[in-house]
Amino acid sequence: METFYEAQPGLLKESAIALGFFDGVHPGHQVVIGKAVEEAKRLGVKPGVVTFRDHPRTLTRGASPLLLTVIEQRLELFAALGVEAALVLSFTEDLCKLSPKEYVEEILAGAMGARSISVGFNHHFGRDREGDPDLLRKLGERLGFCVHVSEMVYVDGREVSSSQIREQILAGELELAAELLSRPYAVPGVVVHGEGRGRKIGFPTANLGPSDVQLIPRRGVYAGVTHLAGGRALKSVINVGYRPTFTGITTSNAPAQVATSPAPQTNGGCVVVKPAPQPLVEVHILDFDEDLYGQRITVDFLKYLRSEKKFDGVEALKRQIAQDSDDARAYTSQSISCTSYS
Repeated sequence: METFYEAQPGLLKESAIALGFFDGVHPGHQVVIGKAVEEAKRLGVKPGVVTFRDHPRTLTRGASPLLLTVIEQRLELFAALGVEAALVLSFTEDLCKLSPKEYVEEILAGAMGARSISVGFNHHFGRDREGDPDLLRKLGERLGFCVHVSEMVYVDGREVSSSQIREQILAGELELAAELLSRPYAVPGVVVHGEGRGRKIGFPTANLGPSDVQLIPRRGVYAGVTHLAGGRALKSVINVGYRPTFTGITTSNAPAQVATSPAPQTNGGCVVVKPAPQPLVEVHILDFDEDLYGQRITVDFLKYLRSEKKFDGVEALKRQIAQDSDDARAYTSQSISCTSYS
């Protein structure tokens, strides 16, 4: 897939494009992107996506939701859906100043050669989000592209939205989040050096260094699957937290991973990007003892097993980790999904 990071005239001669931030690339997003791919085949042009590297609210409001998918994940998911070209824009002040008309003329038509544009029902664009699907249709009549607007998508009667998925992840409802995403919730990162305590007590861990802007599930222990380079998918138990047995940091005094604004019960759990330091993500891969330092891995969070606890000593902790490993092994053995698209 061709990927462009600057809108220049004539990047593509002709295309059918999907517009959106597409955080999560959930079924609602897949419908929009799928329509662009379908239109590209009908018109004999290249299927594309126009998206943003960072959430637009980072600039417009000074804070934005922690992401379900960082840009590298989204690009891989776009390609898996049949997209052949992506324009990844940085949400700068200059871009913010473009009127809807200028945005369409310079970027969608001028840079991407759009002949068909697909958007979601609530898509807005241009300065102060003044543009909407109706304006896009009017501009299309003059600039020579058609517009397709997708409706809200539901899974088992539940509205599919990025904010709804964030809420489920923060609540520990990973199985429901996977249904709404159409795949397990996945966090990629590079394996970094830790303090080596896990290996000393017989349970070596890979310490994940995820992106600072990606949402990490709530503190606790999870059953999951770790994806290594080359396609290996290995059963794992994942700990998210602050290692209270060693650090003394407990649930009551741990720094909050996220802040909500103003209240998660009423606004979809808007999670902002300026939280306290994120908790540690430590992965114990079952029946595995290879050196992964410096390697990029992806961890699927499949099921929340228990909350993080402070134990009276190392032996009590070891017994609990052994039980967690058994629970994770049992769950992943019966799980129908040990793969991810990230």
